[in-house]
Amino acid sequence: MSLNRTLLFLACVLGSMALYAQGEVLRAIRGGMAKESEAAKANGLNTHYIYQFLPQTLPIQDDFSVDRTRKRWARPDDPGVTLSETIYRLEALGVSEPGMRYATDTTFLYLTDMQEPPVTVRTALPSISVTVRDLAVYPPTETVEVVWPAYNIFDTIQSPSQDTLFLLPPLLLQDSLLVYSVPADTRTYIRPDNSIVPLILWEDDDVHVNGTYPIDPPTIGVASFDGLSRTGMPYDFVTYTSYGIADRLTSVPIDLQYPASDSVYLSFFYQAQGRSGDTFIQPQDSLVLEFYAPEEDTWYRVWRTPYVAQAPFEQVLIPIKQFRYLKNGFRMRFLNYATLSGAFDHWHIDYVRLATQRSFNDTRLVDVAYVMPESTLLENYTAMPYTTYSISPDAFMLTNANVDLKNLDVDDRFIRFGMQAREENGSGLENFENGLNTSGNASSTFSSLHPINSGANDFEYDPALSTDAAFWRVKYWANTTPDINRYNDTITFIQEISNYYAYDDGSAEQTYGLNSAGGKLAYRFDLAQGDSLRAIRMYFSPSLNPPPSASPVQGSFLITIWKGLSPEVIQHQNFSFSAPQYKEDGLDRFVEYPLDSTIYVEGTIYIGWTQTNDVVMNLGFDRNRNNASRIFYRTTGSFTNTSFSGSLMMRPVFVAAVDPFAGVEEPVQEQEMFLYPNPADEHFMIRTNGDLVTGNVVVLDALGRKVLRTPYRSGAPVPSTGLATGLHIVRVLDASGSVVAQEKLLIQR
Repeated sequence: MSLNRTLLFLACVLGSMALYAQGEVLRAIRGGMAKESEAAKANGLNTHYIYQFLPQTLPIQDDFSVDRTRKRWARPDDPGVTLSETIYRLEALGVSEPGMRYATDTTFLYLTDMQEPPVTVRTALPSISVTVRDLAVYPPTETVEVVWPAYNIFDTIQSPSQDTLFLLPPLLLQDSLLVYSVPADTRTYIRPDNSIVPLILWEDDDVHVNGTYPIDPPTIGVASFDGLSRTGMPYDFVTYTSYGIADRLTSVPIDLQYPASDSVYLSFFYQAQGRSGDTFIQPQDSLVLEFYAPEEDTWYRVWRTPYVAQAPFEQVLIPIKQFRYLKNGFRMRFLNYATLSGAFDHWHIDYVRLATQRSFNDTRLVDVAYVMPESTLLENYTAMPYTTYSISPDAFMLTNANVDLKNLDVDDRFIRFGMQAREENGSGLENFENGLNTSGNASSTFSSLHPINSGANDFEYDPALSTDAAFWRVKYWANTTPDINRYNDTITFIQEISNYYAYDDGSAEQTYGLNSAGGKLAYRFDLAQGDSLRAIRMYFSPSLNPPPSASPVQGSFLITIWKGLSPEVIQHQNFSFSAPQYKEDGLDRFVEYPLDSTIYVEGTIYIGWTQTNDVVMNLGFDRNRNNASRIFYRTTGSFTNTSFSGSLMMRPVFVAAVDPFAGVEEPVQEQEMFLYPNPADEHFMIRTNGDLVTGNVVVLDALGRKVLRTPYRSGAPVPSTGLATGLHIVRVLDASGSVVAQEKLLIQR
């Protein structure tokens, strides 16, 4: 990186990338972590996975309302995965053996004559040439090195035997790379003409398919590019100013055997920045499109745009006329050049279309779609305690919901819209047609009004349909004809009513923190009834602070509960210190911080922390729901209302008969566990990272009731047809009955 770029970058770090207001800091988020990357070892062995893909045919269309990327989390014991090759690190004279080891410097034979005085003669042992492969890349690169035996020999003329002294590392040691073949994903996707094609369109999953990062996208769902790897961690977590190619979005092979006269065009929409907060503009931070020429085995750059100021989505059309691309096996890929130390330099891609018989002005989209996700039918919250809600359900429901729809067509459309809701156990199904929009909607975004607890609907989540906790699946729907994409005509979310309050929608677009020792952060909640508070749940983004600031993991705070802020009245403060913690199973995973003792709270309370140092701790900040009026901080003087619009990812947790998440007993000897597919329908499979041989699988429903018990077999299908739709907890027990791993499972039909 040039000196000028480095200076500009640091200026950005101290300026526009982090917004400061009297001690509070709002930054571009840097994402979360995922369990483990493809390059990780499986059972102590180096592994590489070659994924098989089903090819695609024209026309191709993806608006990212459905995630069509291939998730690269295969493991050796997954169904269908087979070992295809073993590559050894060391090879000598055409032979590789498991125990090979060599010294990289000369080793010797020491021959001693025990006469008086003793005389020792040192002779170099014979060297050999060894092929050394770099197993960190695939296919491995090779070098040839001159090496010696990994030992010295000591011998005496008077003794019939010799002694061999093996050398200590560092040495060249034998290692191996196990190469596995992963079968193609056989799920399907329905095209506008009702033909069925493979679901997977993109062979990698570097990008984050989401609906909350962009601003006013063409339809719900985009592919977001930044400086985070597919695991959610920065590509370079050491060098703060590191720069280069970051995310890639690569298509599977496409049959493009068409004459140039067939007018093959690719189109897509793009937007820079969005809601990430990274407003530092550097021309070299660019979005790039490349085409693959199959017969040449070469990628060619065909389009590029520099990082720009925030602007609406823009559509690009690119003709494909060159003969080298019009072949079976054509591929396309988007990539971005970015700062590699976090979620900087965001780009968002939407509505990719590749088809014949198009023209340079073919921009029309005959489509009506929802624009942004929704997360609640409650008046103020996205989640709340079941016991509180059950007292007076109608008091907590929205009267009406306004949900944005977009008509992408240049002509007005006759559009019907409505809402459906049901408890995840299958009961309480309601379906309402809530309105029409028949004119004046061409090329526009308009609000669809959905009566919730009003008018003829008078809808509320019925507590009688569940016990102690409830999970409702809510779907907004729209209908019009013709329409080229039905996948974006619905918005679905799960409403949880269990044991905590939440204002946020569960997705962090930026991070929030205080930069003052002794700083206090307080989040207001108005309780409808008294309750027993036992913990605070928070999501901290695992991210580095700009140098020379300390890492957020060095932050220290005391959980604090206030009755009031003016004057300040502290009801409880932990004696034990806390620090940011991260769950390694994906983005936006909350960590629970228990109170030192459960306390009874009522009326208005404030939850938060008192910092013991000046480290900015990067608490998740939801930019899509504005609860700024409830966020207060104090670095000097009295408490002040925040100057930033959004919601903290901080939630008070209460004592309850059932806790579908944190309340389920944690494993005594916790192991990582993967469930797949998840959501599941007819069956699911289990993989743990431990060495469990025998045991049992127990499945609990959302109320903590045991609904299934079966012997444990790693990678074997577990039938789930008898499980009700909704959330479950899957536990793996060892032979003694102890819980060794657990994970959440969603049954969806």
